[in-house]
Amino acid sequence: MTACQPTEAPLVRGRVVFFLQGRKVPAARARGDAVARALGQAGIACALRPCAPSVYGDTDLPRPWRDWRPIYYPLALLSRLSQLRDLRADDIVFFQRPMFEWPWIGLERAAARGRKSIFDFDDAIYLNRFGRSKLRRLVERVDHVIAGNRTLAEAAVAPAKTTIIPTAIDTNRVRSVAPRPVSGADAVVGWTGTHGNYRQLAAARVGIGRALRRTGARFLVICDRPPPRELDDLRPEFVPWRADRETEDLARIDIGVMPLPDTNYARGKCAFKLLQYMALGRPGVASPVGANVEVVSNGQDGLLASTDEEWEEHLVTLIADPDERARMGAAARRRVESSYSIPALLPRYLEVLARVSSSA
Repeated sequence: MTACQPTEAPLVRGRVVFFLQGRKVPAARARGDAVARALGQAGIACALRPCAPSVYGDTDLPRPWRDWRPIYYPLALLSRLSQLRDLRADDIVFFQRPMFEWPWIGLERAAARGRKSIFDFDDAIYLNRFGRSKLRRLVERVDHVIAGNRTLAEAAVAPAKTTIIPTAIDTNRVRSVAPRPVSGADAVVGWTGTHGNYRQLAAARVGIGRALRRTGARFLVICDRPPPRELDDLRPEFVPWRADRETEDLARIDIGVMPLPDTNYARGKCAFKLLQYMALGRPGVASPVGANVEVVSNGQDGLLASTDEEWEEHLVTLIADPDERARMGAAARRRVESSYSIPALLPRYLEVLARVSSSA
């Protein structure tokens, strides 16, 4: 994998056209919208083209309509086809994950024909049905690959044209929030994510539950759907996820958690929720899986927990000690600012764009 160093004045010809998964999909906002805004501020023209409606269910329709993903396929395909019409010869097309869920890459081929192209992915999409062959064909087709972590970069099997760029946090929008000097039953442990990731939260259900019962602390869940019954013993308070209130809702927590089972799929995760907690100045307790071990300096800006006993004890300690939470939270914010913020990672994007733009 290439190690990008910032350039003083990257030469980027034309505009960058971002093909995004959708309007509300977390990865589209973090690795599309936020990056495009920063590039625009750096003087690079960008255009955003989210799939609408997204097959990921980020429609404005109520449940159960938004849950029936296959019914959106025809409209999503028409949306994608219409987005190809006014592409210019000097555009750089930026695929934030594949343009469509189906196994073929005809849309990407059409968008990249005669143009420079970049494929960005932040999840183990190669474990989906037909995913590995689709990833291989996408990597062969594009000029450069951006992977969210080392596991994903290795899966791309193209080190000469792959750059690792972690998911960035827009620290101008997600600001540090003063920690609350509370403990015990007044403390709030929290988790955020999409409903498909409840199975990951369940990986630490036993240890988290024990800590909550010992301390009386509350558990807050911010998600697009209520928690399943298997998490009832956590007595979760459910807050529906809303883009316009994401930061305010997350700021209600005192400790964030990011459990992950040690699976091939989980190793592809890019620690986005953990970085969100840390950007707000909150310590996180996380499984030592995937990018989590790179993000957290154990004992300094967060804690890593491998067993039910470690989950229990780490949470009990932080719930009881607001001063320790404040110390770790401040260190966590500094960690995000120095290594995972838009200003910290923008030079890597600029270098990739300059390299692609100038390639023969």
